[in-house]
Amino acid sequence: MIRDYAIIRESAAHLAAAANATTDALVFARVEQEPAFTDRMLGSIEQAMEGFEVKGVRWTAKTLTDRGRKSQEKTFGADFVGVLTINLQDYAVSKGFLAQAKLIEPDEPFSTRDFERMRRQCDDMLTVSPDSYLFVYSLTGITVVPALAVVSATPCNPHELDSRKISRFYEGHFSSFMGDRDIHAPTIRVLEEARARAHSRSLLYLRAGSV
Repeated sequence: MIRDYAIIRESAAHLAAAANATTDALVFARVEQEPAFTDRMLGSIEQAMEGFEVKGVRWTAKTLTDRGRKSQEKTFGADFVGVLTINLQDYAVSKGFLAQAKLIEPDEPFSTRDFERMRRQCDDMLTVSPDSYLFVYSLTGITVVPALAVVSATPCNPHELDSRKISRFYEGHFSSFMGDRDIHAPTIRVLEEARARAHSRSLLYLRAGSV
């Protein structure tokens, strides 16, 4: 693992600041749907993390997006795939997660029908990987809910479920606490295969290496 926790904390905070900046688009009504928010968020993360350096570790970032005719088919419910590769002198790992997105405010009504649809999407992701999550977008920022919490709950607004701020989520992902090694990225071809296997429109690839 990355032994210096300051590297994990500062990297996750830098990523989260870029991601949460996307909420400005909600304030000014430039974004009204999950796909557009996700595109902006991933683009903002890519721009912020590409070339970011902290204590001898340099990050690179890349997004892959399928905008073809079948790009909206989400057989497994994933809106995007997150893949992380860490390649340091004393530690190397490649792992990932699946994510479904929901744009909703904490005080907004959420129908039982919408919740059941969200539950099915999360359940479908869990058939592919136990490391599956719901990213909840709102004016207050981005929080992350385990897909398992969604499928286990009674209908409610997803803000009521157990969650982490996006910074805390990525602290866990950058460390050894979460990530599926079956979702990995030795080559661009494998990245595309991972995105296609999850029937996801987008993939965010992050890599940490020694300077």
